[in-house]
Amino acid sequence: MAEPRQRLRQDIYRHIQQQSRQTGSPSALIGLALLALQPILPVQAQTGADASHRGWDCRPGANPSAWDCREIQLPGPGGRQTQQPPDPAETATATSASQIDWVPAQQLSETRRAELANNCCGAYVEPERTDDEANLAPAQAPLRASADRAEVLQQTTTVLEGEVFLRQGERELHADKAQLDDATRIATLEGNIRLRQPGLLMTGDRAQIHMDDNRASLEQAEFVIHEAHTRGSADRLEQTDKHLLVLDNGNFTSCEPDSDAWLLEGSEIVLDSNEEVGRGKHVRLEVAGVPIFYAPYLEFPLGDTRKSGFLFPYLSSSDIGGGLNAGVPYYFNLAPNYDLTLTPSHMDDRGEMLEAEFRHLSRYFQTTVNAAFLGDDKDGDDKDDEKRVERGRIDFAEGRITAGELAALEAKLGEFEGEDRWLFNLDQIGGLGQRWSTRIDFTQVSDTDYFRDLDTASLSVNANTHLRRLGQFDYRTDNWLLSARAEEYQTLFSTRTVLAPYRLVPELSAAGVYRAGNWLFNLDNTVVRFDHPDAEIEDLNRRQLTGDRARLEYKATWDKEWLWGFFKPAVALKHLSYQLDDNLATPLEQDAPAVTVPQGTVDMGLIFERDGALFGNAYLQTFEPQLFYFYSDFKDQSELARVDFDTSEPTFTYSQLFRDSRFTGGDRIDDANQLTLGLTSRFISPESGVERLSLSLGQIYIFEDRRVTLAGAPSNANKTEIAARVAAQVGKHWQFTSELLYDEEEQVMSQGNFSLRYMDDQYRLFNLGHRFRRQAGRPDVNDIDNDGDTTELIENDLDQVDASLIWPLYGGLSLVARYNKDLTQQRELEKIAGLEYNSCCYRVRAVWRRWIDNDLIDVVDDSLLEFDEGVFFEVEFKGLGGTGGTISSVLSEGIFGYERREENLR
Repeated sequence: MAEPRQRLRQDIYRHIQQQSRQTGSPSALIGLALLALQPILPVQAQTGADASHRGWDCRPGANPSAWDCREIQLPGPGGRQTQQPPDPAETATATSASQIDWVPAQQLSETRRAELANNCCGAYVEPERTDDEANLAPAQAPLRASADRAEVLQQTTTVLEGEVFLRQGERELHADKAQLDDATRIATLEGNIRLRQPGLLMTGDRAQIHMDDNRASLEQAEFVIHEAHTRGSADRLEQTDKHLLVLDNGNFTSCEPDSDAWLLEGSEIVLDSNEEVGRGKHVRLEVAGVPIFYAPYLEFPLGDTRKSGFLFPYLSSSDIGGGLNAGVPYYFNLAPNYDLTLTPSHMDDRGEMLEAEFRHLSRYFQTTVNAAFLGDDKDGDDKDDEKRVERGRIDFAEGRITAGELAALEAKLGEFEGEDRWLFNLDQIGGLGQRWSTRIDFTQVSDTDYFRDLDTASLSVNANTHLRRLGQFDYRTDNWLLSARAEEYQTLFSTRTVLAPYRLVPELSAAGVYRAGNWLFNLDNTVVRFDHPDAEIEDLNRRQLTGDRARLEYKATWDKEWLWGFFKPAVALKHLSYQLDDNLATPLEQDAPAVTVPQGTVDMGLIFERDGALFGNAYLQTFEPQLFYFYSDFKDQSELARVDFDTSEPTFTYSQLFRDSRFTGGDRIDDANQLTLGLTSRFISPESGVERLSLSLGQIYIFEDRRVTLAGAPSNANKTEIAARVAAQVGKHWQFTSELLYDEEEQVMSQGNFSLRYMDDQYRLFNLGHRFRRQAGRPDVNDIDNDGDTTELIENDLDQVDASLIWPLYGGLSLVARYNKDLTQQRELEKIAGLEYNSCCYRVRAVWRRWIDNDLIDVVDDSLLEFDEGVFFEVEFKGLGGTGGTISSVLSEGIFGYERREENLR
């Protein structure tokens, strides 16, 4: 083939020279030279010694009637990425896919395979060019051509036929035939056209190319956008700009070749890869060839960039949320720093709802506003209310509830029919990067049954028993943190068993930290006003105490550490004073109690290291004994027996061994004379530094009775239970943690938990956990069983098991499951079962869930606990966006490691 091409180049050269002598003017042939005399290159890409190509460089000679031409070396077409040899069994389908730059995963380099998105079976890989003109715009580069045959017509037109190859800077073209018109600067191509430029490949039957810019039009066209993993076709494809494609009667998808799992079609579709947005007229979405959505006009994002347009619908059905719930979110990208999502939805049993989420980011503030509105609630077929009334009538007949309580249950039937239901939430963080900061967290709903009746699927608002309303301002200096805070709650479930939290109106604090050498000084000052919605109710027996509290804590610590250990003695002075409102049925003995307590601690430990072995592997082993002595003088606090604004005495755990208070909150100051003995041993990999195993053991020895309590008799125990903690990293993917308490007196494990977790690079996730607490029954002070007896003991043991997994089954199909059960009460707290299919171009999840719909498990009788059941469905078409986050929210809360898995999948 080389000799005929050489003769072709010589024939063209003689033809130009002859035309030049006839016309006597080279200027008439300049356009012809630009088109025909630019180097004629062989089509085949060559390697090694043949990597260069020969061509002609013709310029006007000294004689105006002649041209000076010389043969030159030029680079050839760029080669493809080095790939593994194809399987001989590859079909014609694979050949067709390779023509649009599709490379199966097994043929990709190891580096490219690692970059593949999850479950992608290949990638679009454009050929790599390394020549000097690869980055030049077409208008800035010469036109180079090669073909089997060439003919010059009418001085300004050249016709090339047979394996035509054109290169103009970054743009390359292949065709069966090309006609180059220097007058119009347009190239007309026919047959097997391939137009390539960085990040884009277009093919077609016929095309017109503007040689001075990026404009092009192709008929019966197909295209590939490599970086976006997107391909499509159109009756006519027009490129009006380097990053802008216009499709007439076209379609596109992110699915692999020969798979149209989803396809977006339209009479006209504009794809702007620079702005990463698409716009379409008469758009329809087809899934597996079946149209499921139509819009006369649609604007949609390409990829993950924020662009205005419809997000894909969500669908769910549950006992709450009004039965079948379907919504279509629309996203407004109003500005780079703020946006809005509106979600109109329809609930079969309730009517139409509108949800909105507004997000704003400024120099100092990050703000999110959520709102929902349901007008004229139809209060549909509420079977839950009917069941509660039926159960209430039985309880009334058996004397467990009063007639008034039964009437309240019956009033629930149809209670909200015709009413407007709404939600409002404001979450703002201010002072980003500044010394000052603010926080607003405000949530309110129209009624206490809002979250029980309605499912705000598109909003990230937690449905808790108490909805917080917080406003806070902080100012930080080098040594001080000044804070002002106001906080209250809307209580959604308030009975004699559950009381609303106290309001902080306001809380003022100043916390100072100073360091001088090894000395560390802490100066904490807090003043707070506690108010309560039940402070002035008529029932004096249910009134809640209110008042002001001041708490001061000053502490000096000698903070010294060495490589072999540490020594940290400290002295502290704590002061607590009140100004209480005498609003209770029984007058207070003292409305301004106060107490001041000196304290001291000594925290010290040693660190020993040695080379050790575990299961035949070499490790660096540490041996770390620790002593913590805590003394706090006893001061009579009996005047505070009726004061409990925010304080509790949590269950003892390993983390409390080295604390200087056994209380949370600020209504008590400890009395203590105790010593903690602790021991930790770690096994650390000398190569990686990973801590493979950690074993900790500790116990508190108490030298004096603890007389300061929240309520009840003093504690005369001389030691606590033995606390143990174990953490192990087994291999790369397994983690085990456990905490145990051993009661020496009863010789039983009184409390414990363990968790076994697995997560690998194949997105397999497994969790197994168990927790238990063995302890004596507690008095039924709230009369949970409504029998009038508040002195009886009710079972107080806790025994729960929790298992969850996300496990690939086959291909992109994965199983999703969770099982959480209370073994003491023999009740299932939550069950989740579902399937997820994740491919290169779409993701589908269907989940069934049964769960308890409130967080009152530990404080109300089983008869008051309600179970909800629902089926949730989500679909994400990759490259277009996804649905709302209902399933993601459920799985994120219920399955440990889910969020990390999602990040890895992106």
